[in-house]
Amino acid sequence: MLRNVFIDDLICQQVFTSGWALKENKKTCQRGSVKRISLQVKHLLESIFHTRTANPRQKLNAQQMHEELLRHAELGEIEENDIFKVSTITNWISTFSRKRKEAMASCSLEENLDSKNS
Repeated sequence: MLRNVFIDDLICQQVFTSGWALKENKKTCQRGSVKRISLQVKHLLESIFHTRTANPRQKLNAQQMHEELLRHAELGEIEENDIFKVSTITNWISTFSRKRKEAMASCSLEENLDSKNS
């Protein structure tokens, strides 16, 4: 914990008080519980992503994917409270895309190494 100490009414120094590093004095994150994407929704997002990626003219943005998930919720395939905000879907798309590109690059590297060793 920090405590302000005033010297000569003008200079301010911060002094660490005893016990500032103890676990019980640690301020915890106030975000609350973290809601995870359910496996069912994740599989739906992946299938939508792959289906639309196969044909670049049919690519969907995060808003369209959100609407697609809402349509699946109306059909009773998933629960509506499992659907996330558009910003969360945007983050999922960028993370999934990055991981997919990394996996494709490593597969390509392995193929190149195998062809050179043959």
